Amino acid sequence: MDGKLKDAMPVIERLSAAGHQAYFVGGCVRDALLGRPIGDVDIATSARPEAVMAIFPKHVPTGIRHGTVTVFVKGRSYEVTTFRTESDYDDHRRPSDVAFVDDIRTDLKRRDFTVNAMAMDADGRVIDPFGGMSDLERGIIRCVGSPDERFREDALRMVRAVRFAAELGFRIAPSTWRALRRNAGLLRHIALERVGAELDKMICGADPDRAAALFIRSGLWRTTKTPLKAPGLPACAGKVRLSDLAAGDRRWIALWAASNVSPEAARSWMSRFAFGKKRMRAIFAPLELHAAAASIPDTREAWAALALRHGRQAAADWLDVMRALPGVSPVPADRLERWSAWLADMPAFTAAELALDGTELAEAAGRKGGPWIKRTMDRLLLETAAGRLPNERRALLERALHILDTQADGKDER
Repeated sequence: MDGKLKDAMPVIERLSAAGHQAYFVGGCVRDALLGRPIGDVDIATSARPEAVMAIFPKHVPTGIRHGTVTVFVKGRSYEVTTFRTESDYDDHRRPSDVAFVDDIRTDLKRRDFTVNAMAMDADGRVIDPFGGMSDLERGIIRCVGSPDERFREDALRMVRAVRFAAELGFRIAPSTWRALRRNAGLLRHIALERVGAELDKMICGADPDRAAALFIRSGLWRTTKTPLKAPGLPACAGKVRLSDLAAGDRRWIALWAASNVSPEAARSWMSRFAFGKKRMRAIFAPLELHAAAASIPDTREAWAALALRHGRQAAADWLDVMRALPGVSPVPADRLERWSAWLADMPAFTAAELALDGTELAEAAGRKGGPWIKRTMDRLLLETAAGRLPNERRALLERALHILDTQADGKDER
């Protein structure tokens, strides 16, 4: 038995000792049978929530209305959920009516796909009323019961079908795929934040290329709460392979760079994923640089100005993506290598990294502070980044005073 299941065994044992049924359920059973690393360990039980809380003094009633209690054993947390049935789904997402039951098979019937609708007892015996083990062997993602009903209950299951198929290398059963296409419009009821979480797992998962292809073929991209606007299909160009990049935001950069979706449309869509400002900048600053790269001259100063505008990390990420996926690059490979060398040689990316600060400049120039300081420091930063000026205090000060004496910067600020 997998180590994580062994660690969780005291939960099963304590529930059983109190006279209740208890099983490992869902994804942890699926992954254990496939020999894959297990993520979260979920447990289902015949015990009612109040009984679970009495058995485990350390607990949090995380979803008490739906029968879920998070219990803590030996410093680890586990979600323990009472066997239940669900009905009257609100907005194709959450059940408004939950009834507790005593039979694990009835509980498994409410689940999404057969490979997730299995339970395992403390002895490793598998309860599999819907053919999940057979579908694991055949590599199939198939809904439990009627796929139309499962998708109408929770429209997010359509996106999860795509994710599981890509992550596990499985096929989607024809009946499930047809129902997915029929019910795609229901996805508009699901918060884009939830859809984004599933897509993020796909793009950062085992087979992002197949995940993106399935998501596009399904038509789901057109039916999200805020539809993705694109001329035609947002297909990737040529031989782009997201899997050639390590899992992370560089895959998102490559996906959008290779698509026919404008950066503005992509940003508008993804801004509703609740990724946060920092992560959105990590994805879209390189894409903004990408949009401008083809139009700048191949000079060190032009590249330095572009890199400074978008930031060191954005420039580095863009270069890495372009080198890994040359079919996406708007500039030839020799230019990428040259720009990469120039980037590595840039001694400063912000005025704060210069060996001269604004206060010292104002004192040496005998002037009051004002906008002229920023303009002059920005000039020094660009010349330093372009390799025309060393990042040394004396050289920077001499150049700044020369600029002030011979050019218009701040002349009206004396």
